[in-house]
Amino acid sequence: CDLLIERDYGLNIWAYARVDTVKPEMLDKLRRAGILWLGLGIESGSEHVRDGAEKAFNEDDITNVVREIQKAGIYVIGNFIFGLPDDDLDTMRQTLDLAVELNCEFVNFYSAMAYPGSPLYVSALEQGLPLPERWSGFSQHSYDCHPLPTEHLTAAEVLKFRDDAFHTYFSNARYLDMVTQAFGWDTRKHIEGMARHRLKRKIFDELDAAE
Repeated sequence: CDLLIERDYGLNIWAYARVDTVKPEMLDKLRRAGILWLGLGIESGSEHVRDGAEKAFNEDDITNVVREIQKAGIYVIGNFIFGLPDDDLDTMRQTLDLAVELNCEFVNFYSAMAYPGSPLYVSALEQGLPLPERWSGFSQHSYDCHPLPTEHLTAAEVLKFRDDAFHTYFSNARYLDMVTQAFGWDTRKHIEGMARHRLKRKIFDELDAAE
């Protein structure tokens, strides 16, 4: 950071950060170095589900860190996951509610996926859970996307909640007003256009055909 500041490149870049390792005293230096966005792995709005994902922080910690980052003039990308092993509809709603309350400048909503080589993949194999048949099925936005089921929900229920949550967040008036103030009307119109498009999903088409 010191060298980037010294050379004054005028950068606008982003980096990943952890809620439990962000140091407020570093934020000003990050901002002056040109790191204008930090992506935070928040994962879940449920403390119980976060414990299962080994995230040792609470909701107040999350809110305080997000506000400290924003206060330093750095934008936040919140990363949230729906369909972690302990998730049910109530805990996923808690995750969406937390995302809406934080009102980060951008979010990524993921469905829990058993990526090959990950602990979730090993667990899925041990449990005999259905996995994507092709590599494209591991893509969050593909037609044949196939996330993990949870102990309480089917893969289709998880994916539907994730897709609906995306549109809820990016159509929210409070979010759109914040974006307009921070980035202008062109950015708002771009986001509104993005939120008008629904992803086609094979898993939903198969359910409709079965009915």
